[in-house]
Amino acid sequence: MNYRIRPGEPLTDEVVRIAGLQYRKAIGILRSEPDGRHQAIHDARKRFKRLRGLFRLIREAAPDFYARENARIRDTASTLSAVRDATSLVEVVDRMAADREAGEDRAVLISVRDRLAARRDRIAAGQTDLGDRITAAILACEQGSAALAELRLPKGNDKAIDVLAAGAAKNYGRAVKALARARESEDPEDWHDLRKRIKYHWMHMQLLKPAWPGVMAARAEIADLAGDLLGDDHDLAVLAELIAAEPGEVGSATEIAVLRAHMHARTLRLHKEIRKILKRLLKDDAKVLRSRIAALYRDASG
Repeated sequence: MNYRIRPGEPLTDEVVRIAGLQYRKAIGILRSEPDGRHQAIHDARKRFKRLRGLFRLIREAAPDFYARENARIRDTASTLSAVRDATSLVEVVDRMAADREAGEDRAVLISVRDRLAARRDRIAAGQTDLGDRITAAILACEQGSAALAELRLPKGNDKAIDVLAAGAAKNYGRAVKALARARESEDPEDWHDLRKRIKYHWMHMQLLKPAWPGVMAARAEIADLAGDLLGDDHDLAVLAELIAAEPGEVGSATEIAVLRAHMHARTLRLHKEIRKILKRLLKDDAKVLRSRIAALYRDASG
C-alpha cells in the first residue's frame, strides 16, 4: 500500500503518508547511492515523478500547495537531469541497433551509439559540482517533506472521493485531447504532452487501485506500456534536436543520413503501436471515468 490511497481513510493523512515515503526513499537513495551515483539520480527522479503525479491528483483541492511543491520537485529534478538525458540517447540508439530492422546498417548505428556514449561520459566528467547538486536535492526533499504539514484537503469521505475522481478524470480528459492532437499534428511536442498525460494516468491508476483492483491494475499496465513507447518516441525527438544543433556530436553526414532513416521508420512504428494501445485505454468519456471512480470508491469505503 506504499503508493495507494486507501478508501475511507482521511485524504490529507493518506497524501501525507504517501508523499512522505517517497521523499524518504529519494533522500535515502541520494545519500547512500547503493548502485552508483548516476543510478541513484535515476531512481530518485522516479520518486520525484511519483510525487508530482500524487500532487496533480489533488491539485484542484490545494492549488497553492500544488503550485509551490510541484515547482520545487520539478526544479530539483532538472538540476539532476543532464547525464540521464544524455544516457537516454545512447539507449535509444542501442535499441535501434538491436532491432532486426537494423540489417546492414547495424555497424553504422553502433558507431553513432559509441559517439553518443563518449558525449555522455564527457557530460558526466564535466559535472564537477554534481555532489553539491545532490546535497541541494536532499535539502529540497527535506523541505518538501516538512511542507506536507501545511497540506489541508477536504474532510469527509464524500468530499475526498470527489477530489480523487475529479483529479483523475481531469488528467484523463487531457490525455484524450492530447492523443487527438498528436495524431493530427504528428508534432513531437504534442506526442511529448501525450506522454506526460499517460504517465500521470498510470500513477493515478496505481494510487486508486484499492477501489477497483483488477481493472485499475490492467489500466496501469496498459498505460505503463504506452508510456514506455512514448518515452522511446521522445528520445528520438530529442536525438533529432541534437542532430540539428550539433551534428558533429552524432556522426558524419553519411552516418546521420542512415540514422535519420532508421529514426523515421522507428517513429512510424511507435506511433502506430501507441495509437493501437491507447485506442482501448482512452475510449471512455472523462465524465464516465469520473463517475465510475467515485462510485467504486464509495463502495470500497463502506
